[in-house]
Amino acid sequence: MKEIELVHNQVNRIPRGKPFAMKSIGKEASYANVRQVLSRLVKSGEVMRAARGIYVRPKEVPYLGKVLPGSEEIVKAISKQTGEIIAPHGAEAVRMLQLSTQVPMRPIFYTSGNTRSIKIGKQEIMLKHISPSKLVKPGTIICLVISALWYMGRKHVNAEVIKKIKQRLNPQQFAELLKHTQQMPAWMVEAINHYQRENENV
Repeated sequence: MKEIELVHNQVNRIPRGKPFAMKSIGKEASYANVRQVLSRLVKSGEVMRAARGIYVRPKEVPYLGKVLPGSEEIVKAISKQTGEIIAPHGAEAVRMLQLSTQVPMRPIFYTSGNTRSIKIGKQEIMLKHISPSKLVKPGTIICLVISALWYMGRKHVNAEVIKKIKQRLNPQQFAELLKHTQQMPAWMVEAINHYQRENENV
């Protein structure tokens, strides 16, 4: 079977609506042939280019037309393609931890890579650079909590905020958070210690 046919068949096996990285397909084919197949599929409308090296076969839904994947699925594919660390932005982390009801106007994520905007269909995703040292245990609740605390800032993080966060975590998760205080700034650690002191006899 020719390389181009191999690549085409592999793309067709990818579920519709699931983004995929260019480097994850056609491992037995040359880069030129993989690029050629994807270019043809994009021109025909069978595949959409979500970002550099990221593609998706749109899912067709009656009355809605082409439905694209969510922002989280897209950034996971980007992370796989580029190797950069990507995590929910602090504003989204605050919302997910129920510390605020405000919803960001557009999906925003922290990245260890370059700041940039990605547009797929009518959806726009913002990737904002942050120091990798602030992305502690990416992909876990610990990363979510620390991102939220960084976003809220020194003036707004106190014992009451830590109390609310503890209510969102199970005992094992909170104990895990305490293991990472060396990777937090002094003001963040002090807020946690203040909460601990106030509740040591509770």
